[in-house]
Amino acid sequence: MPPGDSTSGRPEKTYFETQREALIEEICKAFDQVLLNLNHLNRSLEGLADVGQEFTDIEALWSKFDTVMSQPVKDAGASSGESAQ
Repeated sequence: MPPGDSTSGRPEKTYFETQREALIEEICKAFDQVLLNLNHLNRSLEGLADVGQEFTDIEALWSKFDTVMSQPVKDAGASSGESAQ
């Protein structure tokens, strides 16, 4: 068999092959950590959205209050005086 043949059954790996395998393993571990962090971030964002949903009723109430408070106040004395004329 030719010396460059990968099926030659050499028991020893070259320095390049061992380093490549070590780097691939390190990359796989890093990807696993990134996946775990993304899952944690997703759960945190879902929790944040749930908390935000709890405030929709309160926001609606304050919006109604703001709408009522921003309307001009009608003076009771002026309106009765206008109708008397």
